[in-house]
Amino acid sequence: MTLSIIIPCYNAEKLIQKCVESILVQKGFDFELILVNDGATDKTLEVLENLAQTDERIKVINQENKGLSGARNSGIEQAQGKYIMFVDADDWLESNAFNIVSKNFNNEDLFCFSYNRVFDNKITPRDLKIEGSFDANFIQRRMVGLIGKELSDPSQADSLVTVWGKIYKSDFIKKNNIQFVETKIYGNEDALFNIQYLEFASNSKVLNLPLYNYRKNNYLSYTNHYKPYLFQQWKMLYQKISEIITNKEDEFKVAFGNRIALSLIGLGINETYSNLPFSAKIKKIAIVLHDDLYIKAYQNLEMKYFPMHWKLFFYLAKSKNALGVLSLSYIMNFLIKK
Repeated sequence: MTLSIIIPCYNAEKLIQKCVESILVQKGFDFELILVNDGATDKTLEVLENLAQTDERIKVINQENKGLSGARNSGIEQAQGKYIMFVDADDWLESNAFNIVSKNFNNEDLFCFSYNRVFDNKITPRDLKIEGSFDANFIQRRMVGLIGKELSDPSQADSLVTVWGKIYKSDFIKKNNIQFVETKIYGNEDALFNIQYLEFASNSKVLNLPLYNYRKNNYLSYTNHYKPYLFQQWKMLYQKISEIITNKEDEFKVAFGNRIALSLIGLGINETYSNLPFSAKIKKIAIVLHDDLYIKAYQNLEMKYFPMHWKLFFYLAKSKNALGVLSLSYIMNFLIKK
C-alpha cells in the first residue's frame, strides 16, 4: 500500500519540523509526504526545502496563498499514492500510529482513527463512542448529525468529521472530482468533504484509539481564531448538505436538524473569542435564536437524552434567551480549556 500524506503549511516554521519528524519515523506503510507551502510569509518554505533534502519521500509544493482548502487540493493533484491522508502542520502522530493502523486496515473505503486534543496544560483523548466496521451510509449519517441516544454527548457532533485521522482511497477522490471548497462560504469544509466522499463509499472502519495529536493551543493555525461570519458560513454549509441528503432516509433529516440545533454550541463559543462589546455579542446570538432555520431545529430537538446542563442550554435557546446562551458559552469555553 502506498499512502500520500498531504500537509498544508502556512506560517508553520516553528511547528512543521515536529510534525514531519513524527511521520518520517512511521513503519507499516510505504508513503510519500507532500508539503504544500501555501504562500507563507515567514521561513516556512526554507524549512520545508531543508526537510526535503533529508528524505527522498518528501515533495514540496510552493504556491501563492489559497487557504487550507486550496492547499489540500493542490496536494491531491500531486498525490501518487493509492490512498490519501491529511495532516495539519501544527499537529503530529503517535510514533506507532502507522504500525497500529496497518494491523487493523483491510482496504476499507474509509478508515478513521481517534485523536488527542492538546491544550496548553492538558491532553484529552477523544472517545469517539463507536468502533468497528460500518456501512458507509451509517458513517455518513453520523457525520450529518447525531440522533437518539447519541445526543447524550453533544460534543460528538463534529468529533468524526475532521479530514485528518482518516485514510481515503485516492481514486474515489480523483474519479469523482471531490475537492475541498476553496472559498470560506461553508465554514466546515471537512464535514462537506467527508459527506461528499461517503456518497461513493460502501464500507468503513473506525478505530477508537488516539493516534493523532490535534493541537488546540496554536493561535497561528488556519482555524484557531474568531470567525465573524461563522453563522452565515454554516447556513451555506447546511444548504449544501441539504442538497446531498435530499433523497436519503428520514433519519438523515432528523440528524440534519439536530446538527443545526447543536451548532449553537460552536456559535456561542466562537463569540467568546470576539473583541466586540458584550452587548454586541448578545445581539449576534439573538439573531441566531430568531432565525427560522434554527427555530425549526429546536422545535424538533429531543431533549430527553441530554444531561441537565445541556437541557438548560437548549431550554435557554428555545426561549430565545441570548444572554443565558452566551453566558453558558463562556462557562463551557472555560471548562474546555481548564
